[in-house]
Amino acid sequence: MKALMLATDLSNRSDRALHRAARLVRQFDCPWFIIHVVDEDQPQLRVELEVEQVRRYLLEQLDFFTELAGRAPEIWVEVGDPAKHIADCTRFADVDLLVVGSHRKNPLRDVFVGTTLERLVRTSHVPVLLVNQAADADYKMPLLALDCSPASAQAARAVHELGLLPGAGAKALHAFDPLGGTMLLAAGAGAGAIPGDYAANERRRAGAALDEFLLREELEALVDQRLVEEGQPMTALRRVVGRDAIDLLVMGTRGLTGMKRLLIGSVADAALRELSCDILTVPPIHWPSNGQG
Repeated sequence: MKALMLATDLSNRSDRALHRAARLVRQFDCPWFIIHVVDEDQPQLRVELEVEQVRRYLLEQLDFFTELAGRAPEIWVEVGDPAKHIADCTRFADVDLLVVGSHRKNPLRDVFVGTTLERLVRTSHVPVLLVNQAADADYKMPLLALDCSPASAQAARAVHELGLLPGAGAKALHAFDPLGGTMLLAAGAGAGAIPGDYAANERRRAGAALDEFLLREELEALVDQRLVEEGQPMTALRRVVGRDAIDLLVMGTRGLTGMKRLLIGSVADAALRELSCDILTVPPIHWPSNGQG
């Protein structure tokens, strides 16, 4: 990792993100930045006062930040639209990871998660690490959410290149939904019309697709366990994260389209809102010209 940026809103939700960022800086001995963006959508005098107060506070904490990470951060206090400005600043600073924090007490009403974070995930050109857990150790139980798309392959490669995978590798999750059986039931065929081994056959097909994907994308060395779970992607993610004590979920922000659309849009949003593990979202290499998520 060459450099990272911590985006903070100075609330308690940012404390864990600060400690994870500092831990990564110590691990990789890399430069780091701490950025706070004052929302420009308020009276000018209030903006100027807030900028001055925030800058003074962060500079007063500089010794603490330096001791925590082993090297001093560069402090940035900016004015603008928070999500857009943070994304722009990651480009200007030439970092390869953006670290942010959140809390889970009331996710549906959490303004930070519901707006700034989700917009960051959609507009950032670098991976975004959402920190939910205490940074007591390096990541030991990461999960790669794979939908067999180029986006998920890129996410797996990105977390490896960032150095966040343990030496033993990660679990890989591929979710499958036996849609054909569901369609038969919806058409009134009745449960008896669906072969008893239908789900088992679908699981085998999904497993074969995952194996072929890992081989084609040369990702086999990154995976120590392959999980093929029945259900919609978010259902499978909830099940595995709760069952296996996952500490880092890795997912691409774009996947397949149409009926095969998996780890994008509402699923990524739901994961950011609901799951208690840390989450690394990785953007595609090239954003569409319309910028839509």
